[in-house]
Amino acid sequence: MNNLLPPILMAFLATGAAAQEVTPADVDTPPPGASLFPEQRPADLGAAEEKSDMPEAGQGVAETSEPDPEAAGSDAVPEREASAPPAPERLAVDAEALAACQGELRATGASFDIPETIADSENPECGIKNPIQLRGLPGGIELKPAGLMRCETALALVRWTEDHVRSAAEQLPERGALVSIEQGSTYICRRRNSREDGKISEHAFGNAVDIMAFHFEAGDPIPVQPRERDGTMAEAFQDAVRATACLHFTTVLGPGTDPSHADHLHLDIKARNGGFRLCQ
Repeated sequence: MNNLLPPILMAFLATGAAAQEVTPADVDTPPPGASLFPEQRPADLGAAEEKSDMPEAGQGVAETSEPDPEAAGSDAVPEREASAPPAPERLAVDAEALAACQGELRATGASFDIPETIADSENPECGIKNPIQLRGLPGGIELKPAGLMRCETALALVRWTEDHVRSAAEQLPERGALVSIEQGSTYICRRRNSREDGKISEHAFGNAVDIMAFHFEAGDPIPVQPRERDGTMAEAFQDAVRATACLHFTTVLGPGTDPSHADHLHLDIKARNGGFRLCQ
């Protein structure tokens, strides 16, 4: 009997060990040919968070619906709560900052007037606390017609013209000097797409300007328009000024962005989280 104990004990121990083993059949395994990597994230997951902020086209320009702006960064001027002051008050800078901005404008040789505060009796969200009526740009270039805007918008337009537009125009000697920049809209009180509801346009704060064309002393003007990669100097000029505008403005939209911007460059200085710039 004692001689049988070791084999019986050994068999019992072997059975217990086998019960504790994990065999391949115990583990969930993919079928033959299946990938061992995690599934790819669906392309449309989070797409609502990736929509761009599409500011409005200028006055008199046909407009289309715009996507939700929140993903491109928070508005500089969010929808007003009942206790908050209107947008013109929130955007107004202090006297020192205003004097510095106006001083920079004068130093560039820009010509401008300082009109009275702009307010809208029907919509307190519209208006400009300290407006600028910009008439002329550096180098004797006329802004045609003169436009109402915030000083910060005027300064961005002046710097873009001085740093990039003039030098691009110098590459077109057969057209002569650049004499004027035609704008289609600056300040105007309206909501996006001129709807009865929705967010207020950046134009309504004096933050935006729409550029329609560039006029020269001798040659034909260069209108902003869709260009089909025709390899012309007019196309090169339009591409150059559009690209460099993003160095001075936080929003640059134009031909190819959507149908409503096919005939102008929409430029604005809307502030967004993290300094985000929307240039399309």
